[in-house]
Amino acid sequence: MILVINTTDNEKIAIALIKTDGNLISEKIFSAKFQHSEKLLPAIDAILNKNKAKLDYLKGIVVVSGPGGFTALRIGILTANTLSYALKIPAVGVKVSEFQSWTDLVNLGLNKFKKAKKYSVVLPYYGREPHITKSRKKIWS
Repeated sequence: MILVINTTDNEKIAIALIKTDGNLISEKIFSAKFQHSEKLLPAIDAILNKNKAKLDYLKGIVVVSGPGGFTALRIGILTANTLSYALKIPAVGVKVSEFQSWTDLVNLGLNKFKKAKKYSVVLPYYGREPHITKSRKKIWS
């Protein structure tokens, strides 16, 4: 069983469980506007419980690595990397530009597992330089 995580949208989260052959077991897409950190882990727990599965059943994680909202993206990738490390399973990242549909995402993720190593880290792809506001007046000199 493989967990798929997509937090590239600031407004929603998409997660799914798929079989290692790519067939969909279950998926959930839900609103999470500025609440990704509060909603992602409970949603993963819920989708596993709904399918009578445990974290130990996971053989890998596919996470959409960007581009996307800065904080939302980091939450999804951090969750994937942490679960990957704790469960000793591979995690692979797929950029939004690499797939057109859900099927493409799943197939590309499965292909990347063939080269994936345990303890590899998925890095975020932001797609552009960060938009940072101008520095405020220095308080200390």
